Amino acid sequence: MTMKRALRRSLFGGMLLVAASVPALAQEVVLKGVAAFQEGSTYARKFEQYIKDVNEKGKGLIRIQYLGGAPKVMPLFDVGKNLKDGIVDIVTTSGAYYGNVLPEAEAMKLIEVPMAELRRNGGLELIDKLHIEKANTHFLARFYNYDQAHIFLNKEITRPDFTGLKIRVTPMYRPLVERLGGTAINSAPPEVYTLLERNTVDGYGWASRGIFDYSWQKVTKYRVDPGFYKPDITLLINNDTWTKKLNDAQRKLLLDLALVVEQSDADKAVIDAERQKHLDAGLKVIRFSPEDEKAYIKAARDAAWDVVNRISPDNGPKLRRLFVSEQ
Repeated sequence: MTMKRALRRSLFGGMLLVAASVPALAQEVVLKGVAAFQEGSTYARKFEQYIKDVNEKGKGLIRIQYLGGAPKVMPLFDVGKNLKDGIVDIVTTSGAYYGNVLPEAEAMKLIEVPMAELRRNGGLELIDKLHIEKANTHFLARFYNYDQAHIFLNKEITRPDFTGLKIRVTPMYRPLVERLGGTAINSAPPEVYTLLERNTVDGYGWASRGIFDYSWQKVTKYRVDPGFYKPDITLLINNDTWTKKLNDAQRKLLLDLALVVEQSDADKAVIDAERQKHLDAGLKVIRFSPEDEKAYIKAARDAAWDVVNRISPDNGPKLRRLFVSEQ
C-alpha cells in the first residue's frame, strides 16, 4: 500500500468516526410527556402550551410527545412512579399525587414565599435534592403561583367546624378536614360530580380554578373563604433523562421556557375572574368571624406541617423555615 493510499484510508476512517458521533449530539431527542390532569383542563393547559412552545422553539433539537392526561393514559397516582422509573420523561403533577415516591411532596402546597425568593434562599436547592435522591426526578418549575385551595360545600356552616360532614379529599386536604372533625373520602376528580349529586359527600377540596372543567358548579352551593395553601402544579423531569439523555442546549431550552411560565403573573387576573364566575354560577361565599378565620388558616397550616414533620422529621422543619415567611 502506498503512503498516499494509507493516508487517504486513515483520513476516511477518521471521518467515519466523527460522523458516527455527530448524530448522538445533534439528533432530535423525543421525550414522553404526561399530565396528571384531564387533557384540556385548567391544570393541564399550561403544560400543553409549554409542550407546544418546546416543540416549536426546539425543532430539530428536542420534542415532547404528549401522551395525554390521567386517568386516561395511566392511573393518577402512577404518574410519579412512572416518571421515577423512566416510563415517561416529563410530567406536570401535584405533590398530592406523588407522595408515594417522595413523601416530602406533602410540603409543596405549603410554599408561601414567592418562587423567586425560594430560588434565592436555598429552598429550591433542597427541593431538588430531595426529588433527585428519592424520586429520581429533577424539579424544573412551578406552573401556578397565585391560586389557592378552598373547601366547597353543599351545607352551610358558620364556624370552622366540619363535624358531621363528609368531604371528598386528596392527600392535600385530608389533614385539615380531619382536624376540623370532618370525614375525609378519597376519590379521583371524575367521580366527584356523582358523589355530590347522590349526596354521598357534602363537599370537596379544590382550588379556586377548575370546578367548571368538571361541571361541579351545577352540584355545589358554597365556597368557604378565605383560601389556604397554594396548589403546587409543577413541572418535573426524570433525572436520568435530564442528566444522561439531554445536552446543555436541550436542558437550557426546557428550563428557560419553564421559567417563563413560572415567572408570569397573568394568573392573578384569571383567578379573580374565576372566583367571580363562581358567584355568577350561583355559589355563595361562607365567611367566618375574624377570630375564626384566623383559627381556620392556622388549622390548615399546622395540620399540613404536622403531617410533613411526621413523614420527614429531619427535612420538615428545614422546609418550613424556607417556605414560610411568618413562622
